[in-house]
Amino acid sequence: MKNIRFFWKIFPAALIIIILSFSAASWYGTRTIQSFQYQEMQRDIEHRALLLRPHINLLLQTDRPHLQEFCRQTGRVALTRITVIAGDGTVLADSNENPGQMDNHRTRPEIQTAFDGQTGASLRFSKTLSQNMLYVAIPLQNNRPNEGILRLSVSARALDAVISSIRQKLLLGVLFIAFMAAGLSYYLSRRISRPLEDMKQGAERLAGGDTDHLIIIQDARVPKEMAELSHSLNNMAEQLNGRIKIISQQRNELEAVFSSMTEGVLAIASNHTIIRINRAAAELFNIDRHAVKGMVFEGVIRNQVLQKFLNTSLETQDTIAKDLGLMENGQKMSLRAHAHPLYDGEDNRMGSLFVLNNLTRINRLENIRQDFVANVSHELKTPITAIRGYVETLLDGAINDHNSATDFLQIIHKQGVRLDAIVDDLLTLARIEDTAEKEEIELQQELICPILEVALQTCLVNAEKKNIRININCKPEEIMAPVNRPMLEQAIINLLTNAVSYSPENSQIQMTAEQQGNSATGKYVHIRVQDEGPGIDIEHQKRIFERFYRCDKARSRESGGTGLGLSIVKHIADCHNGTVELQSQTGIGSTFSLTLPVIMK
Repeated sequence: MKNIRFFWKIFPAALIIIILSFSAASWYGTRTIQSFQYQEMQRDIEHRALLLRPHINLLLQTDRPHLQEFCRQTGRVALTRITVIAGDGTVLADSNENPGQMDNHRTRPEIQTAFDGQTGASLRFSKTLSQNMLYVAIPLQNNRPNEGILRLSVSARALDAVISSIRQKLLLGVLFIAFMAAGLSYYLSRRISRPLEDMKQGAERLAGGDTDHLIIIQDARVPKEMAELSHSLNNMAEQLNGRIKIISQQRNELEAVFSSMTEGVLAIASNHTIIRINRAAAELFNIDRHAVKGMVFEGVIRNQVLQKFLNTSLETQDTIAKDLGLMENGQKMSLRAHAHPLYDGEDNRMGSLFVLNNLTRINRLENIRQDFVANVSHELKTPITAIRGYVETLLDGAINDHNSATDFLQIIHKQGVRLDAIVDDLLTLARIEDTAEKEEIELQQELICPILEVALQTCLVNAEKKNIRININCKPEEIMAPVNRPMLEQAIINLLTNAVSYSPENSQIQMTAEQQGNSATGKYVHIRVQDEGPGIDIEHQKRIFERFYRCDKARSRESGGTGLGLSIVKHIADCHNGTVELQSQTGIGSTFSLTLPVIMK
């Protein structure tokens, strides 16, 4: 098969497709418009018939001689031909003709449909009026269609004229668009084919080793210009393409591994410029890994400890490792740095490769663990020491003194209760953390006010001992939020217990719940417990929610607290995607605010 120019393949085909597409769209659009107009016209005539039907039925029953005159006058005013047909097809009255001279209409299609109890319609040429008419017929009685038919008809000449005008305009539009499409197709075809001629000249450069532009042609039935290129390009292109794919795949794999490493990795040249840096290292130092490529290390990371470590690594041929303590963005950061010599493909030293492990979080967790163990040991040791001391005293002979023995046993019992409370709170805290990690917390929509009532009843006995009044205010009472009821009750009880413990006698505690926010910013439920206690100093407010942290250790132990209540509250708030905050002034009192989202996440 003889190859022809690419231009003559694409230009005629595009032009023909455009012309056929617009012609088909015009034909379909015209037919749709015509059908729609006829349907609207038919619906209008049917409505007219429904309006006339009661009058026609009344005249048929009371004044049949005036039926013909009524139809003639009404049809003249409405520009509509009105025909009344009997059940046998005889014309009883007609607005345009003498009914006695008219043929039997039983066989008319619209009349037959009307005798079946439906609305009949027909568009046909009227020999009487010598024009196309649209006939619509309805039964005079819906439940007895064979008793008579009312038929209305109007001329379709105006509608035909409108459709003809639309067709002419569409035809002119199609011709204009086809003309414009022909010019555009010619321009695009030339634009597509001209570069192919330039590709032919570039084929020799590709064969001579210029691989900047890779072109592969595999189709045997191609235009002339591309067929001439295929002989010189295919063999070379296949080999080059295979090698490029392998190289690209290997590069992408290395890039994926390099970017996905959790350790920070930097490749630094011997002249201290940054060769590569992965995502972890860029996030570690808060820099743009793409922007710093090629920049001097000291100009990007202005940290003397790291700069000294860099200089040391570039001066040695061995792998070195060191733990570094840095200050980055005002925060202390601990890094374990490894520096390896970096060589090129010819085994020449080109710089150093740094691998940085961020130990900050691990060290912080270790410090927290150590503090926690020390605090737990201290909290447990105090009651245990007291118990052992009084038991030894009893064993040494005090048990024979009834009064002393009773006092000592009461103290031992009190310390045992305290130990039990510490263990319970530790287990509660562990259970909450374990449930949160496993994402097993079930949240359900609950009314908030009843939960506050339960907390009040739980703490009421201790409050009455100190003559403390607890006031509850819910606005509105039907406030709801997705919560785990037992956990939320525990949190509010802990806050209320603290308020009762630190409030003076004859004081008041305000417990409120209200809904704030809107659909745009989010809706939240704010639960506040406000007391009239001594307040908390600012220096203690940031650490008040830590485990075993006490502002006044002596008073806390006297009140029987374990030091874990507020920590439990914070963990419960986190489990509900909420927050807990403290507002306090020394000598005035404290307000703990528990904020929970209204919408489940």
